[in-house]
Amino acid sequence: MKKIAILLAIVASLGSKSFGGADFVPPIVPVLDENVDVSGLYVGVGVSRLFFDGTCPCANGVFEDYTYGALLRVGYDFNPYFGVELRGATTWIEDEGARLKAHYGIFAKPQYHITNDINVYVLAGYAYTEIGDNPVVSFDDTGFSWGVGLEYDLSKDTKKEGSYERVFDGIGDQEKGWGLFVDYQKLLEKDGRPDMDMISFGVTYDF
Repeated sequence: MKKIAILLAIVASLGSKSFGGADFVPPIVPVLDENVDVSGLYVGVGVSRLFFDGTCPCANGVFEDYTYGALLRVGYDFNPYFGVELRGATTWIEDEGARLKAHYGIFAKPQYHITNDINVYVLAGYAYTEIGDNPVVSFDDTGFSWGVGLEYDLSKDTKKEGSYERVFDGIGDQEKGWGLFVDYQKLLEKDGRPDMDMISFGVTYDF
């Protein structure tokens, strides 16, 4: 198609040539839009702080613990309002027995861009959680997990010339580059299980 357009432009320009010695007018070749590849894929890493609050067969009947670790997130935004995210986390620092040995799951991610740089989101999904290092509170289970968070885009969102392969551009974290995130997550929402609340902060990279 592009070759045909160029040939038509050359033929049209030849019609403007004067055979009486006038200067030749060079052809004006139209520049066709190129596809702009904008991916919805992103990855992120962060540090996490987990608060564990549950019952136990101990002196006061309650076991509480703070512990620190890391979070990995990989996601894909299908459009400005919805994405999916895989995430996994573990802790190993300053625990008294309620260490998060493993947490991983898949989450739906409804989201909304309140400015061109700031995106708020909700997580709702299914996850596996394992607590270890203390036989009194150790367990592993699966169930519903949810959270809320905020992302801040550090890259320059400038619309490129061309035809976009996605239905949106220039809002939030849609250009290649770095960003920041902070979120709160309830690791397991299930009757009979302790409260496990995790706050994470880290960096993301959008492809």
